[in-house]
Amino acid sequence: MINIIIGLMNSGKTLDMTQKLFLEYCNGKTIYSNYHLSFPHIRVNQDFLVYIAKKNYVLKNVAMGFDELWIWLDARKSMSDTSILSSYFFLQSSKDDTNIYMTAQDIKQLEMRLRNNSHKISHCSRVLLVNGSFKFIDNEKRVLTEEQQNKLYIKVNEFKRITIGITTDFHHYLTKYIYAKNIYPLYNTFEKVIKNK
Repeated sequence: MINIIIGLMNSGKTLDMTQKLFLEYCNGKTIYSNYHLSFPHIRVNQDFLVYIAKKNYVLKNVAMGFDELWIWLDARKSMSDTSILSSYFFLQSSKDDTNIYMTAQDIKQLEMRLRNNSHKISHCSRVLLVNGSFKFIDNEKRVLTEEQQNKLYIKVNEFKRITIGITTDFHHYLTKYIYAKNIYPLYNTFEKVIKNK
């Protein structure tokens, strides 16, 4: 399963993905990611993806998380050997029972083969719980007050790909709210993804 998580900068994409990876870990999957997690995982880079694609390496009972995947698989470089090999790995992942999560600000930043073969898309935004109801917060406001941090949730709208005949579309099936402070200890929200040299 390929799940693409999108949203503006500071909207909670990595937080949503981290929660999903943690749940996968709790369900017994081995976790691979391109960013540090505070629970057991294997850190990977783009060279790892190319290696396992070239070797046709089989990964079983695995979940993978790739923060800012567009840095590695930019839509503008979709014909590069690295992009083609990495896409090959992702598109074969269902045969290995591998769940893959990836983040990007916009789905069009990602390589087209990934976009066209994703199973789910999640859209994140930041909200504050104020007097029993959720209010959107400006994503440009990176630093929040302590009071705002205590009220911060990530709103996640999830969409599944549905095919009827020859028509494929995404349909909304779930909205959830994640209390941000519960997930912060699981990762470093300020960590940057590094592009391979």
